[in-house]
Amino acid sequence: MSGSQTVSVIGYTKMAPQSPPATVNELWFIDTQAMFQNYANLRSFSKSNSTETQTTIGGVVFGRKARKQVIHVFFAYAEDLTESNLQFLESSLSSDIELVGNVNIDGQSTLIGNGTFTLQLSSKMLENKNTSEFLDQNVIFNNDHISMEGASCVSKVGFEWSLRAGREQEDVKSAAERLSMASFRFSYLNAEHELVIREHKPETAKQKYMDKFTKGALPYKDVIEFTAMQSLTRDTSNDTEDQKLVPTVKVTKDNKHFTRLVTIGEVVFPAYFGDSSFDLYKRAREALNRRANNTMMVTVNGIRSGRGVTTTTSATYLPPGWVSLLHLQLPSKWTENEKRNYRIRLHKLFNLSSSKPCLRLSQSLPLHSESVRLTNKKLIREPHLSISNYQPAGVVTAVKGPYNYHHYMQDGIDDSGWGCAYRSFQTIWSWFILNGYTDKPVPSHRDIQQALVNIGDKEQKFVGSRQWIGSTEISYVLNELLKLECRFIATNSGAEVVERARELARHFETSGTPVMIGGNMLAHTILGVDFNEMTGETKFLILDPHYTGSEDIKTITSKGWCAWKPASFWSADHFYNMVLAQPPTDTI
Repeated sequence: MSGSQTVSVIGYTKMAPQSPPATVNELWFIDTQAMFQNYANLRSFSKSNSTETQTTIGGVVFGRKARKQVIHVFFAYAEDLTESNLQFLESSLSSDIELVGNVNIDGQSTLIGNGTFTLQLSSKMLENKNTSEFLDQNVIFNNDHISMEGASCVSKVGFEWSLRAGREQEDVKSAAERLSMASFRFSYLNAEHELVIREHKPETAKQKYMDKFTKGALPYKDVIEFTAMQSLTRDTSNDTEDQKLVPTVKVTKDNKHFTRLVTIGEVVFPAYFGDSSFDLYKRAREALNRRANNTMMVTVNGIRSGRGVTTTTSATYLPPGWVSLLHLQLPSKWTENEKRNYRIRLHKLFNLSSSKPCLRLSQSLPLHSESVRLTNKKLIREPHLSISNYQPAGVVTAVKGPYNYHHYMQDGIDDSGWGCAYRSFQTIWSWFILNGYTDKPVPSHRDIQQALVNIGDKEQKFVGSRQWIGSTEISYVLNELLKLECRFIATNSGAEVVERARELARHFETSGTPVMIGGNMLAHTILGVDFNEMTGETKFLILDPHYTGSEDIKTITSKGWCAWKPASFWSADHFYNMVLAQPPTDTI
């Protein structure tokens, strides 16, 4: 930063350059490919403006000190290397991850924070993704993929801040500070499993406290819910004291003119195999502190930008390529354009893709039973991932990203015998929701029919009928409701479907959306292709909308409702049409 003015992406202060950290003589682990991808993602963004001082790139390194693991290397242009951005990054990461280092590129980068080490990098090394050169220049590192592990402990904590008119920024900072100072008063209870996470001394800790829940667990799917309670007494570690517990903390000021800001924060912290109860308490307290700080910084940013006091929604994400969760407070009452601009800034800050959505609310993980959901939580997600013992015949390409399984008889609608194309359409739509391309809910059969009437394809009497639709109608509705373009593959027989295997494989490699196929008076959803170039053997991963049973993943996969099918699955005597929905480009 060289003493010049800086422009902060998030927040309100800047930090002076720091001296390089001392040399470290212990071996750390880093995934160099993840680091190289972050650098490429940042370079795909334009800089804030075109002045000469903004050409330098630096960065910060976050990791787990106890395990000597580098989890994130975040690159940034010099003007974005500020104290407030550093605080925002930390407040958004898992509570066991902290700043551990800095980044020096070509000997020109600004160093911030108090990291343990400095990565010595060069532009050429990063652009060429040269792991060998990195290891030669940074001898304390071993290149290794960091595995995702651990369960997620999750709780809802409500807090209410009263902000004086004209002094909102001051009050929101003070309120967040007081909440952080009082975080030791919170206890987290799970009555079903008789778990209590609360303040106590290290010497009284229970060892391996949650090992029965954490062995082999993954944070995005193995969740333990807790109820957060606040003690109104000072000594929270004394079980003999009469402790009064309440579920919400209030921070108020006795003024006539104030704004009341109510936030329900989703407090999430990891639990690993071998953790003691004290390990979990420290992480729970840090997670609450980070929720308070993240809420404060987003609120202050909203006030400073002229948007006033901002209400926020908690959202937890697992961005592509990450091995830990990302926790954000998202402004809930901004305009769509303001939200989009904010997401672009977050993508840049966290080195996410500049062309694909990662932080839409629809992409957040529904870890808590009361988490925000834009799709039906009862539906089975990505059933093909539960298929076991399949031996590929060749190269497999498949759908990219989550989707929900829509089939006959769901939503209280008896559509057996006529609704298969509607259900395939709904599966495709769910993909666009869960991958961040839309926040619009999945259309019902009636919504689909009304859209076809609106564009003049059907008469009004079609709405509420039990009439079939096909691939053409599906493309019409996707274009009408989501403004999507679709590609078609038309065949004269089932044998021609097999001949188009390469084309389907290219679709899954590039676009990755589920494919609706109609023919022989039936509709199915193709999720993938297995193609052997040498022998020509081809198999298709099929999701069958004709299933009428319950949401039982074992039945669905073992009985062939979601399964790999041979080429003979397609009738030689019927034509088939396939709809390949194209995701929009440059969408965040």
